[in-house]
Amino acid sequence: MSEPESSPAANAEPLFTLDLLRNGGAFQPTTVDEAIRWIQREQAFWSWLNSRSYGSHDQRLRNAIGQLNKALNHASHARQYKDSNAQQFAAAIAGMRGRLEEVYIQRKLPHSSTPLAKRIEAFRQEAGDQSASFFAAVFVPPDQGHHFQPQDLSAWRGVVEALIDRFQLASAPQKGRKQAAEQSFEQLRTKVETLLGKKTTAYDALHREYAALADSVRGTADSQTQAFGDAQEKRDGAFETLVNEHKQAMENLRKTFREEIALRAPADYWETKRKGHRTMSWATGILSFIAIGGSAAGLLWLIHDLVNKTPADKQPDAWRIAMVVLVGVFALWGARLIVRMFLSHLHLLTDAAERVVMVKTYLSLLEGDQLADKEDRQLILNALFRPAADGIVKDEGIPPSTLEFLTRQGKV
Repeated sequence: MSEPESSPAANAEPLFTLDLLRNGGAFQPTTVDEAIRWIQREQAFWSWLNSRSYGSHDQRLRNAIGQLNKALNHASHARQYKDSNAQQFAAAIAGMRGRLEEVYIQRKLPHSSTPLAKRIEAFRQEAGDQSASFFAAVFVPPDQGHHFQPQDLSAWRGVVEALIDRFQLASAPQKGRKQAAEQSFEQLRTKVETLLGKKTTAYDALHREYAALADSVRGTADSQTQAFGDAQEKRDGAFETLVNEHKQAMENLRKTFREEIALRAPADYWETKRKGHRTMSWATGILSFIAIGGSAAGLLWLIHDLVNKTPADKQPDAWRIAMVVLVGVFALWGARLIVRMFLSHLHLLTDAAERVVMVKTYLSLLEGDQLADKEDRQLILNALFRPAADGIVKDEGIPPSTLEFLTRQGKV
């Protein structure tokens, strides 16, 4: 019978199943190496038979041992083609099985584990190789054409002992009971070997199923572990990204808050200035139109009065003309001054509004982290905190007075 192994290969599918019946039970090798060891063990058991020839009586035994050698060659070829040529591997396995079947079933070479093989080995240890060869040949007789030819007492001893053992000639009165006991024992041994072979087959099948389930569980566990590790790594990366983004957002918010605090006073200042200049621009604008209208009405009234008080055949008095001119100059100068104040407040209103818009735009860009370049920030800050103009308009389009004209001509 094949011996179970403790290695993982013992749980694999058998290469083949060979039922030797009473001559060794079931042989189910799971690996080529196991089959090779099994055959080599049988060769070692019968190696003494090939050491010397004592006649042709052991011709059938020698032929069986020769088939064992061929079975070993098939096993060696199977090991050679196992991973390279599946077709040659299958053919070698089939050839090995066929040779073993011929040895133990057709030629009936006693397996080393059977009682007959044990008796042959015990007789060889007692009487020697020559007597043992004749002893074994009685149980495995030669083919037709080959005969027993014992030449000495040792050979005759082997023949006689084998005949007594095979046909139970030593104790005729007890022959029936002994033969019945041996037959009963042999039947029991055969049943035990058959049952052990079936149980071994079932046991190996259970082990293979268990190994497959263990591999499946192990593979699933590995895949789940790998998937969990990958998912955890992704989560860690996403969490780190979120933390960095949060830190960056908080830093931007902190910078924006600091900048907003720093620019709150200027923004409030320019907002107040804008409102004040808007009020003053409205006031000076209305006053400008009133002054212009009042000056025109006053001049018209003076001229009308001058014309009415001057006789038709006389020239107006010089002092009256000088008075009208003097009032007109002061009226125009006052109106011009008020217009300058209006235009000045209008200009300052526009400048303050621009600065307020620039502050809000700067804070918005800073919060959106769109001013990472220091040069861009410096450019905006320079424009924001540029020196404020006085708002005095140098030339608003009103013709200069005679005095201003004379003054400018003197400077030139």
